[in-house]
Amino acid sequence: MRKLSALLFVLLLCSLQLVTSAAHVRNTDCCPSVTDKKIPLKKVLSYTLTDSDCAVKGIIFKTVAGKKFCVNPDAVWVSSHVAAVDTRRNTTAKTTTTTLTMFSM
Repeated sequence: MRKLSALLFVLLLCSLQLVTSAAHVRNTDCCPSVTDKKIPLKKVLSYTLTDSDCAVKGIIFKTVAGKKFCVNPDAVWVSSHVAAVDTRRNTTAKTTTTTLTMFSM
């Protein structure tokens, strides 16, 4: 009986070791491939850069319809879209802050 208990205890310790040493899975956005096809700026809602661990370097544009497109970050039109989205985001943040400040008084 003691041997069985000892065996179960060792088995439990080994399984605990496996669980704690398992690699943590990260939810990263990677692109299997990228496109140079231009997406209309009015449809682009936001963007994210692919993780540095991804095999393909890209920018993921999310549209107002919720679709995601992986685009080539070196395409000529991409940098202007990124700048426009950043400007939109900053303008919205300033408007929200100003409105909250006005009503806080």
